[in-house]
Amino acid sequence: MIPDVPRLSRRSVVAVAAVVVSAGCSGGGGTAGADGAGHKATLPEPGELALRQAVRDSAALLARYDAVAAAYPALAGRLAPLRAEVALHVGAFGGRAAPVPTGSPSPGATSAATPASSPSAPPASSPSAALKSLADEERRLADSRATALLNVPGETARLFASVAAAGAGHVALLGTKGAVR
Repeated sequence: MIPDVPRLSRRSVVAVAAVVVSAGCSGGGGTAGADGAGHKATLPEPGELALRQAVRDSAALLARYDAVAAAYPALAGRLAPLRAEVALHVGAFGGRAAPVPTGSPSPGATSAATPASSPSAPPASSPSAALKSLADEERRLADSRATALLNVPGETARLFASVAAAGAGHVALLGTKGAVR
């Protein structure tokens, strides 16, 4: 036995189809975008915002390495390989790393790429406290990148994983007395 199903009139079907079609067409598919010049307003690619943040974070970390090296010249040689890797990370994320500072940095040299969280005064009260501060920042960044890689596309996730692993290695090296030469 087939149950009685109410029949839809042709008008009802056409009306529903018209609503569906008009709803599908009003989603920004026109040729004139928000600027009126025919450019479509586009959302950033998946992972692009995370990459921009990674550039900012790595540039800030780079500035912190420079500040520690400037405040404690005896640590400069020990920090140079780690600083060089952080500069490579800035480039890998799509940013432009600052060159290795020579001599004493000018007062505004690192402030342009440094967010407010980075210190402008000497990084710590002692060389060991400065190394601990760098290790803490490397750990924080490694953890945030490990978390971020879950929300970005494949190739970007691999980059985040690699840089997070490098950061974890930096934490170990910064905590080991004399390990980096």
